[in-house]
Amino acid sequence: MEGRRKIYVILILIALGLVFVGSFGAYLVHTSGYKVKITDMTLVTEDGARMAALLYVPNSVTVENPAPAIVSMHGYNNTKEVQDLNCVELARRGYVVIAIDAYDHGRSSFADPRIRKGIAPDMGTYAALQYLGTLPYVDKNRIGMVGHSLGGICLQIGAMRAFTKHEKDPHIIVPRALVPTEHTFLVKEGKLVYEKYPVHVGLMFGKYDEWAENMWKVPTADKINTSPNGIAGMGFSGAKYNTYYVFGENKPLSREEAIAAVKEGKPLRAIFQPEIVHPRAHFSRAAVAYILEFFNLTLKEGKESLPPLNQVWYWKQICTGLALVGFFLFIIPFAFLLLETSYFGTILKPEPEAPSVISGVKNKIVYWFIFIVCLLPAPLLYNWAVGYPIAIKSFGRSVPTVMPVNNYFQLPAVNGLVLLLLLVGGILLVIFLLTYILFMKKNGVTFDQLGIKLSGAQVGKAALLSVIVFLATYFLLVLMDFFFQSDARFYVFSFRPLTPIKFWILLKYLPFFLFFYLINVLLLNSFTRIRGKGEGLNILLMIIANVGGLAVLSFLDYWWLFQTGIKMFPYVPYPPSPKTTSALAGVLLWNVLFFLPLAAISARLFFRKTGTIWLGAFINSLVATLFAISNTVISAGCI
Repeated sequence: MEGRRKIYVILILIALGLVFVGSFGAYLVHTSGYKVKITDMTLVTEDGARMAALLYVPNSVTVENPAPAIVSMHGYNNTKEVQDLNCVELARRGYVVIAIDAYDHGRSSFADPRIRKGIAPDMGTYAALQYLGTLPYVDKNRIGMVGHSLGGICLQIGAMRAFTKHEKDPHIIVPRALVPTEHTFLVKEGKLVYEKYPVHVGLMFGKYDEWAENMWKVPTADKINTSPNGIAGMGFSGAKYNTYYVFGENKPLSREEAIAAVKEGKPLRAIFQPEIVHPRAHFSRAAVAYILEFFNLTLKEGKESLPPLNQVWYWKQICTGLALVGFFLFIIPFAFLLLETSYFGTILKPEPEAPSVISGVKNKIVYWFIFIVCLLPAPLLYNWAVGYPIAIKSFGRSVPTVMPVNNYFQLPAVNGLVLLLLLVGGILLVIFLLTYILFMKKNGVTFDQLGIKLSGAQVGKAALLSVIVFLATYFLLVLMDFFFQSDARFYVFSFRPLTPIKFWILLKYLPFFLFFYLINVLLLNSFTRIRGKGEGLNILLMIIANVGGLAVLSFLDYWWLFQTGIKMFPYVPYPPSPKTTSALAGVLLWNVLFFLPLAAISARLFFRKTGTIWLGAFINSLVATLFAISNTVISAGCI
């Protein structure tokens, strides 16, 4: 026993070391080695919203030497931290940057319903632009805006709001350059809405972006330059990608000619097309380089000491990725250490023998038939259940889904997942009961042998232990945020501290995740686990059982996308008319593919340790719910 405790303590210390080293390293990269001051702030906007933001101010910036500045906005269902790669690189090049949580996202609130009925479609970009204009160390004539996806359209709306107001009030700050990424030009009645204003626009849209048809009305992203929006945005058809032009003139410009055009006040245009999918704009050196170079030409007249590909942002990703590993690594040894105490040790039972056997042809056929049948419900139901879960209260847009938002289910991007968990969990429960009646019971398998039997008091202890483990692990996120302005993330996979309202939301969604994970842990350790086989094989089978069907769905979609430019399953079944893109469902699936293998490993380790399903199901439910809601848009109720 003493030896086990030492191992658990060592693993806990390694986990804490990864969290500390990762968070501190991320802070060093984020601040460019203390050369950039980052302020976590909240602004009250004229839309009646509380808007959370990070303000990056390089040490080189002074009132006597005002710097160019950038407004940065993330995409739908993200937060300001997703824009770190752009913010880090811009700030280390001397730009003042404000990265915002859009209204309804992150730590920002809704727009006030008493002001324009709560509709503010620029989602805070206008307010951020005006705030930069109040800073004495910002050059008000050299402000740019960059935004991903939803942020790409919102910054254009915010810019238009500023241009319109500037006509009546010259004190209103207007942007000089816009870089919408992974969205289209803002066009109305066939015309670029801000074409009469002297603003430079460098739009970026990936060659394999999943939203080509939805945003540009062309079948594949490589044709956006000939689309009506592409023609309106550039002023002519067929512009070459990654090439500079003056708006309305189809003559390609060299870098020197582009700089000269900027000096002459001619509006620069470009469509950049790196070979990426929609979310890869968050993790692409090429994408960042296009953004840096465009702002360099339009806000600095080409004078830049660092080349565009001189980038360090990925080190922050590596560091927060280490913190993410530490976050997960902490959970199991900490729980196991608590199980060594006399109080929690009473819930331990010997692990029951696996009911599934594959000796003999009949047993093998039955096992693999059930295994494959259990893989099918998730991929067959996924696109229908998730749909296109766009619901943005302040933007004034929502798309019908099977499980729409309401005051109880406030998270559109999570509701479809909850519906899927309920349906798949219910189907698997029916399969389990039929299998138990037809096969297991006849072979003398009892419920006690399945790891279900535990007294109510002991189940309560397991629940208490899971809450303690969850809160201790969550406290790591609080420490990361407080001391290092960091969280546990890699690419689009992240955990971060919750706002107070999201704790209540977590409790509301938790029972539905618990329903699924109770069934999930039970089936993995009864159906999937094979008697007499090694742990490595059993864990691999559990991972495949958890994620195999959905992984095949995602693989087919993206394999076909890279082959043809169109996903294999381009539309969701609901709503049936008009045809609705499956792009968002496909991107949200990435998070499921990330978490479910980890949940399978956790389910196995906790079952082997405790002999029952309860502790593993409780802990998986809490962590899965936190993962689902921590970075998610809120579209109903309060925020």
